[in-house]
Amino acid sequence: MTTTATSEERPAGYREDPWYGTRAWVSLPWPQDQDAKDRLIRNSLGPLVIDWAEGRGDGPGLINYQSGGQWQYTPGQKRFLILWYAFDPATGRFVYRRGAKRGAKGTGKDPFGGSICNAELVGPTQLVPDGRGGWTGEPHGMPLVQIASNSEAQSKDVLRVANAMFSKDARSYYDLDCGETRTIIRGSGGRTEVLTASESSAEGDPATFVFLNETHHMTESSGGHRVARVVRRNVGKSPAELQARVLDGTNAHAQGGDSVAERTYTAWQAQVAGQAKRRDILYDSIEAPPDTDLFDDASRRAGLEAAYADAPWADLERLDGEVLDPETPVADSIRYYLNGLAAAEDAWVEPRKFDALARADVVVADNSQIAMFLDCSKSGDATGLVGCRLSDGHVFTLGCWQRPRGNAGEGWLAPREEVDGAVRWAFDRFRVEWFGVDPSPARDDESEALYWMPMADAWHRDFHRRLKVWATGGAKVGSAVLFDMRIRTPGGIQRNQRFTQAAMQTAADIDEHGALSWDGDTRLRTHVHQAKRRTNPWGVSLGKVTRDSDKHVDLAVCMVGARMGRRLALNSGKVRQRSGKASF
Repeated sequence: MTTTATSEERPAGYREDPWYGTRAWVSLPWPQDQDAKDRLIRNSLGPLVIDWAEGRGDGPGLINYQSGGQWQYTPGQKRFLILWYAFDPATGRFVYRRGAKRGAKGTGKDPFGGSICNAELVGPTQLVPDGRGGWTGEPHGMPLVQIASNSEAQSKDVLRVANAMFSKDARSYYDLDCGETRTIIRGSGGRTEVLTASESSAEGDPATFVFLNETHHMTESSGGHRVARVVRRNVGKSPAELQARVLDGTNAHAQGGDSVAERTYTAWQAQVAGQAKRRDILYDSIEAPPDTDLFDDASRRAGLEAAYADAPWADLERLDGEVLDPETPVADSIRYYLNGLAAAEDAWVEPRKFDALARADVVVADNSQIAMFLDCSKSGDATGLVGCRLSDGHVFTLGCWQRPRGNAGEGWLAPREEVDGAVRWAFDRFRVEWFGVDPSPARDDESEALYWMPMADAWHRDFHRRLKVWATGGAKVGSAVLFDMRIRTPGGIQRNQRFTQAAMQTAADIDEHGALSWDGDTRLRTHVHQAKRRTNPWGVSLGKVTRDSDKHVDLAVCMVGARMGRRLALNSGKVRQRSGKASF
């Protein structure tokens, strides 16, 4: 039983680093060139913060809250701190605006987060000019450090650990009053405090640093999304000179759960795939190689050694027993003990295998022969448009329209004019050989006709001569573009059977053969991750977790439809495939 992929199928941002002494997958962007390392260390407050915490700076440092001895960071934690406090010497700005520290259970995320909270409270973490044309760090004048979680109890646990890292001498030296829900610097009013899940009580505080804990539990239903939004607004409006930031502490998230941890991971993936305008998210994860076999003793033990490579205190024998415990689900073993992203048992495809097939560097040239599929919705689901290049099957996203979150989504309807524009733009730019439109059963409020049927009719009239292979053939019900998936429509059974076959082939190409490439679009990625296996009379198709779920899968449907259209076009005998090479 593997986790989610072979070690050769590595998504963007990961590498194997021999420095850890294992085959661990690591994401921390530590430079490999010595000159680059030296330059990073020179332009970081990390060494200053490490020296302060370990007792080599001004004033007492921190203590190990369990042993009472001097606090010591692990080598991997030191690397993280050097990157986290790295700055641009030309501008005096920190390189990273937010970050995430992800690790297996027992790798010390809470004490590590607590140590950073303490450093942000009284340590040299504010970047200031050194008077010699360079930069140095000093304590904030009136810091506001916040700890936020799904529950007040979780946040209190982190604060309790953080407070225990201050010795009696340190509490006296820094004039600290350490409490259950806040720690105050008596002389300045600076403080570390626990945030509650109440948006009204949290709103408005100009934080200097926030530790967002257990973000894999923070979902919309738990109230975690609301807390995260408030936290990010609070740091966003702090004065520029404070450079307030947010750090997530998390275990591996459940894929498709739409937790704050998953959203952070998705944003980081977009960054390392070259799809984000800024590269300012620091993501640190040490994971077992995804080809770890939980039921092979040597492989399982090697996987645990990898996941805990930076946690020398870990009891691997005990952890091995937890993994093998019959009451521990396989997915939990992967997430909590191997720090891997396990697929849910009903997932349509293995998410990480799909991620590994992304090719953001592939460019679909103008006038390329393509097939494309449009999955329509009126308001509830998303409306998506995806293309598939005939020459090699490369999949690329052409558009996605879905209801905005919150008040902005009230009364929202899919913008037919925008969708029409995207379709016509595609016909202008590419040589569209097959086009399928699933119009959805939603009706127009005014005419009671199907909401999308006027668009489908117009596309049929305008493009039927260009499309040599029609989506629906036949003299009576033929349409150049209509691919209506409703079972009771004429030909609906055959269309569903054909789509199901395409869905099974696509799943096999992702999970078994690695015979698919796609553009790395984060919206498509999210929809594929959220897709669930759905059995029907013709095999296994895909669908949402529930009919009324807002976890959309429409772009995944479009991907299958576009690949199906490519196959139909190539097998029709009517489409002559032109020679041409992929553009990289």
